[in-house]
Amino acid sequence: MIRKQLAGFTLLEVLIALAILAISSLAVISQSGQSLSQLEQLHLKTSAMVVADNQLAVMQAAPDWPSPGSRTTLVELGEQQWQVTTEVTQTSDPWLRKIEVIVTQDQQFDAPLALLIGYRGKH
Repeated sequence: MIRKQLAGFTLLEVLIALAILAISSLAVISQSGQSLSQLEQLHLKTSAMVVADNQLAVMQAAPDWPSPGSRTTLVELGEQQWQVTTEVTQTSDPWLRKIEVIVTQDQQFDAPLALLIGYRGKH
C-alpha cells in the first residue's frame, strides 16, 4: 500500500514567511513614522507662514509709514508661541520700504520656519 504525502508547509517555510512579514512590517512602520514627522513639520511651516502673512498685512495696512529698523515680538497662534522679527529697510526708491518678516517657533529661535518679503509705499 502506498501512502499519500500530506501537502503543507514545513516549519522552515513558515519561519521564513514570518521573517519576511516582520521585515516588511518594520519598513511600513518606519515609513509611517517618517510621514508623521513630515506632516508635523509641514503643519508648523504652514502656521508660521500664516503668522508671517498676518504680520505683513498689519504692516502694510498700518496708518503710519514704517520706520527703518528691526523689531521682534511674540505672537500666539494655534496655542503656540511664535517669534516674529520684522525688518524694515529703505530701498533705492525713497517712497518705498522693504518689509521682511521672519517667523520662528518660540522654542527654536534659531530655525526660521517662514520668511516673507513685502513692500510698502508712502501714502
